[in-house]
Amino acid sequence: MRRLHAFEWEDQSWLPRVFRDFITDHLKYTHSQPMREGINLAIARQLSSVLDRSGSTTIVDLCSGAGGPVSQIGRLLAERRTTPVRIVVTDLFPNESAFRALEAESAGLIHGRYQATDAADVPGELEGVRTIFTAIHHFTPRQVQGVLADAVRKRAPIAVFEPLERRVQMAALVGAMSFLRGLTHTHRVGRLTVARSVLTYIVPVAPMMFAWDGMISCLRSYNADELLAIANQVEAAEYAWEAGSFYVSGPFGPMPTTFLIGLPATGRPE
Repeated sequence: MRRLHAFEWEDQSWLPRVFRDFITDHLKYTHSQPMREGINLAIARQLSSVLDRSGSTTIVDLCSGAGGPVSQIGRLLAERRTTPVRIVVTDLFPNESAFRALEAESAGLIHGRYQATDAADVPGELEGVRTIFTAIHHFTPRQVQGVLADAVRKRAPIAVFEPLERRVQMAALVGAMSFLRGLTHTHRVGRLTVARSVLTYIVPVAPMMFAWDGMISCLRSYNADELLAIANQVEAAEYAWEAGSFYVSGPFGPMPTTFLIGLPATGRPE
């Protein structure tokens, strides 16, 4: 099945904040649920190794949305490591209320950058291991190459994790579950404003947009070979790439995660 870079609501710069925050808040909620802990634990193990090999104690999370799995992964890293890890969350369209909540609940582990941050042109002062969770599918292959090239140019380690798979069955499941969760869990997710209530329970536009983006995200996702092929097109002397995938048991069967890791020669993937 070929990758389909179709329309997603969240990508549109003109999308009203009420819809963007609905989507990113729900994504954070979904990726921090107990059923996701197995995936987040596997990611934390890989990230711990990347931090060790790079000699860094900072994670610069790109395309954070409302935080996605960052809070749970940060907690798992703190449990596994003797050296504290500082996490900076960033986004091109920062969800300010979510960033403030992350800072408050993390006891100083997570810090928000409230200025717009372009993953293909990360400010030089943001040093550390760059991460992208469940967001690389938002970029076309040329844009992915630009994101990776910026990391190489600034000698920054980068680790990309995508818990999606390009299958019709997964797209249908994610779309259906996203719509149902949008209807049944909104009162638990983020701030239940008047606008969010109306757009969920009276005219359920927000859950439908969330479901659409979930479906399309699956159809847009890259496999490991595709990510590695894009990485190998980047001019990257003394830079090493590793790509692969792993599966964790879930309520609907094996849950897949694709990853791409890039490190300068001083911290090569093993």
